[in-house]
Amino acid sequence: MTKARDLADYTGLQADLAGLQTNITAGDTAARAGRKNFILNGGFDVWQRGTSQTASGFGSDDRWNNLAATSTQTVSRQAFTLGQTDVPNNPKYYSRTVVSSVAGAANLIIKLYKIENVETLAGTTATLSFWAKADANKNIAIEFEQAFGTGGSPSTIVRFGTTTLSLTTSWAKQTISVALPSITGKTLGTANDHIAIVIWLDAGSNFNSRTNSLGQQSGTFEFSNVQLEKGSVATDFEHRSYGEILADCQRFYQKTDTFAHFNLTRYKGNSGNAYNSFKLACTMRSTPTFSQGGTWTASSNAGYAGTPVVSDIFKDSVTIRSDNTMGSNECVYLSSGYLMFDAEL
Repeated sequence: MTKARDLADYTGLQADLAGLQTNITAGDTAARAGRKNFILNGGFDVWQRGTSQTASGFGSDDRWNNLAATSTQTVSRQAFTLGQTDVPNNPKYYSRTVVSSVAGAANLIIKLYKIENVETLAGTTATLSFWAKADANKNIAIEFEQAFGTGGSPSTIVRFGTTTLSLTTSWAKQTISVALPSITGKTLGTANDHIAIVIWLDAGSNFNSRTNSLGQQSGTFEFSNVQLEKGSVATDFEHRSYGEILADCQRFYQKTDTFAHFNLTRYKGNSGNAYNSFKLACTMRSTPTFSQGGTWTASSNAGYAGTPVVSDIFKDSVTIRSDNTMGSNECVYLSSGYLMFDAEL
C-alpha cells in the first residue's frame, strides 16, 4: 500500500513539474514575443550622428551603414505627416536616400545593416519586411550575408537570397522569406561575426551576380518599418519606445552631451596632470574607438590653457586628463566639447 501511495505521489510530482516546465516555457516564449524584430532601428527613430549625410559610411540613421562608391548620395530623416494612413500604426520618421548615379563598373549605393552573431537565425527561415517607395517605378535588390568573423571559416562572406523588388511612387509593403544556411561545420572567428542585409539602390556591372543585374540608376528611395523576424510570415511591425531603441543603439555608438562645465582638478601634491572619469551611457559591444567634437577649451584659476585628451577608454567608461602639467590645487574647466564612441560591426 505504501509503495502504491509513493508511486502515486511520485507520478503526481512528475505531472506537477511537467506542468511547471510548460508554464515556464510558455512564459519565456511570451516574453520573447515582444522582441521579434532583429533590426534595432527599423523604424528610423534614432539619429544620434545627425539627421542627414552625404559621405559614405555611418553618419545619420543609427545602425545603418550608408555606403557610396563614386555615385553620390544624400541620406536624410523625413517626418511622416501626422495622421497619415499610407504606412500603418503612425510611424514618426522614415529614411530617404537620393541617389545620383555615376557610370562605372565598381560604383554603388547601398544601405547595409549588420546583426551581431552569425548564429542568428542560422538554419531557419526568416522573413524581411519593410515599407518603401521611389520617385518613379524602380527596382532595388536585397541580398543577405553571413560572415564568420576574424579568423573564422569560411573567411569570405557567404552571400545568398538575392531578390529583386519593384517599387512604385506609393508606399507599399515588401516581403521576402529566406532560408539562412546552416553553420554546421563552419568555424567561428574571434570577433565581428554577423549576418547582414544589403539593400542595393545603384549597382555597377561588377555586382551583377550579387544584384540580379540591377544596374545603375538615379532617383529617390524611401524606407520605413524594416523588420527581420523568424518564420515565413511577415507580422505587423514591432513598435518600441524611443528610450528602448536608443539604449540598444548605444551599444554600437554613443555621443556625450556637450560638456557645459566639466572639472579636472589637481589637489595637494606635486604638479602633474589632472584626471576625471565618467561612465558611458551603457556598456558597449566592444571597446570603442573615439573621436572628439565641438570646441574644447580649458580655463584655470592659475592661468592654465590647453586641450583635454582622452587618457583611458573601456567598454563602459572613459577617463579625460589635462594635456599639460598643472600645479597643485589647480582646477581646469572644460566646456563646449563632446565625445563620440564607436563600436559598430
